[in-house]
Amino acid sequence: MEKTRARFIFQNGEIIPFGEAKVHPLNTAMKYASSIYDAWRGYWNPEHGELYLFRLREHLERLGQSAKIVQIQCPYSIEEMLNSHLALIRANELREDIHCRIILYVDALDGGLYSNTPIGAVMAASPMGRYFKEESQGLHCSVSSWRRISDEDMPPRIKAAANYHNSRLAGLEAKQNGYDDAVLLDRNGKVAEGPGYTLFLIRNGIPMTPSVTSGILEGVTRDTLLALIPEVLSRKVVEREIDRTELYVADEAFFCGSGAEITPIISIDRRPVGNGSPGPLTKAIRDAYFALVRGNRKTHREWLLPVYGGAPK
Repeated sequence: MEKTRARFIFQNGEIIPFGEAKVHPLNTAMKYASSIYDAWRGYWNPEHGELYLFRLREHLERLGQSAKIVQIQCPYSIEEMLNSHLALIRANELREDIHCRIILYVDALDGGLYSNTPIGAVMAASPMGRYFKEESQGLHCSVSSWRRISDEDMPPRIKAAANYHNSRLAGLEAKQNGYDDAVLLDRNGKVAEGPGYTLFLIRNGIPMTPSVTSGILEGVTRDTLLALIPEVLSRKVVEREIDRTELYVADEAFFCGSGAEITPIISIDRRPVGNGSPGPLTKAIRDAYFALVRGNRKTHREWLLPVYGGAPK
């Protein structure tokens, strides 16, 4: 994962030098993980001379949904956040692939567990290449002994910092056992997702993914593929419960997400997925996805926001 530090960051209404951003270690967010965030990517197209932010508005809308569920009041409108983010990227003069995020956090010094004001906000944009650079040919995964959190406990459909303890435990376990990453099951033993990524399978030519009630994040990339896959493969994605053993007999599998993009899975619990290499349908989906986010595909131009004033060609 190639990443360097940007020169500027947005905090509480101002664009400031990156190193000047500060959060007190005794505020409520630090003590009780009372923060939510969202994250997205931007893709540089050298032929267009343009940086495209992919589905920024949808990410900000999901941030609003997360804020509503956890009762954190967002201090900015979607348009204010969108325009501030564009100003931040331009201030950093970024002309390469980037990863971006906004964090809303309870900034009450010595605040209690139930504090929900005041709200601090941080927005960042930094250069970033592929998340799974060394495993670009495919991941070796294990089914985690940790179960995915439930909507009855801590709602997994939102991006809250506290939720990622669950993902971190699953990922650490997988790596300590010699795997690249993990697949989590829900409390009923059905397939949920990876530690921060949606899971797709292909069986007998049929693409499938767990439903939004299977303990998953309601992913923007997931939603993108629900529209893109029928265009690329001429077949609809089936959303349903998936058994653990279906992982072992899948023809192809991949993770997807703003960070993970489209990353093939080539083995699960030391059983090869298909022939143990990225499958042809996964490759076709990945190629179409990268063409889309870089502005080289004719469909879904409305998902691309040009930073420097151009338009998708």
